[in-house]
Amino acid sequence: MSADSSVIIRPCFEQDLEQAALIYGHHVLTGTGTFEFEAPSPDEMKERWSKVVGRGWPWIVACPMDDLTRVLGFAYAGQFRDRTAYSLTFEDSVYVAPNAQGQGIGKRLLNDLLVMLQADDVREVIAMIGDNANAASIALHASLGFTHAGILRNAGYKFDRWLDVVIMQRSLRTS
Repeated sequence: MSADSSVIIRPCFEQDLEQAALIYGHHVLTGTGTFEFEAPSPDEMKERWSKVVGRGWPWIVACPMDDLTRVLGFAYAGQFRDRTAYSLTFEDSVYVAPNAQGQGIGKRLLNDLLVMLQADDVREVIAMIGDNANAASIALHASLGFTHAGILRNAGYKFDRWLDVVIMQRSLRTS
């Protein structure tokens, strides 16, 4: 399936959160892109989603055109740090279902998220990528104009090893 023609990106609704929790839970339990150890429950995902959308920030999902109730992936963004000086700097998060990876869905989600953030006058977007071996996420961000901004060495410990955090950044301002 090509994400360009057969997938729609739409706002995330409460009824999508159970599937979002399953997708994220898979990444928590099997990967190093997130440093969480326990998969959040649907109720915890609802709380996280409520905090994001309650502040007017974007949380979107990718669905197949022929089944708008099936979530293939999700993305959201929130203010990078909770201080006024960071009000125009956001951090993105993108997660794709294991059976939908490698189909361009993550790129569609992140691209649409960036368009939304730019429309909201966000200036900078930060990606905090867990594990410097996370080549797919690094390549995804680079493909959409993010540049390397630094590395936090040995910042997390998961699966019996120390993990770096790769920091990437993209400016949304043209001037």
